[in-house]
Amino acid sequence: MPDRPARHTLVWLSANADWRADVAAHEPRLAAWFAQGLPAMVARRAVDDPDPRLRLGVPLPPSEGKQRLALRVALQDVQCQQPPPTLDAVLASGVASDWQAALHALARIAPARVFGAFAWQHLIGLPYVHAASDIDLLWPVAGAAQADALVTRLRGWEREHGRRVDGELCLADGGAVNWREYAGDTRQVLVKRLHGAALEARERLFVATGVAA
Repeated sequence: MPDRPARHTLVWLSANADWRADVAAHEPRLAAWFAQGLPAMVARRAVDDPDPRLRLGVPLPPSEGKQRLALRVALQDVQCQQPPPTLDAVLASGVASDWQAALHALARIAPARVFGAFAWQHLIGLPYVHAASDIDLLWPVAGAAQADALVTRLRGWEREHGRRVDGELCLADGGAVNWREYAGDTRQVLVKRLHGAALEARERLFVATGVAA
């Protein structure tokens, strides 16, 4: 049986997977999606959710109304899994010319993985990115100094390129913090984990790594 995957992990289901859509009317579209061999993405569960199955999401392209279809599946029905694509991989596969310079500059700031529209367009080849799209990234951070430097550079990138970057700082213990929230001055920040989300003290985020400052 595979390990329980983290949020944003891409998973491919076995041919006979016993999945169930949260909305029954979505099941035909999901069945067609999985019949094409396409993946779903692991989503966060609520803290008080009694259902032990994985929560997954499938975002349909804008041409289908940009819906996110939700489903549940037992862990043993996951055939394989992999992390989201790297920004370098997305760039290598080709992006719109008006994004090229901005994304190459963003890639030079720090290693990152991509989720959201750019990731899905890269993965399945359907048009997800449009003129008003943001790029959604995940950055691993080991300590407060690294996180502080990263958010400073991200703010500078947005000012220089007139684009918006969204995403999360990924902590060593599996938690993740929205980079804009971290860039603020609140004493607590919302930390998302596979099994829920909770406010945690900013000064405690990196204690486990031994590089809190």
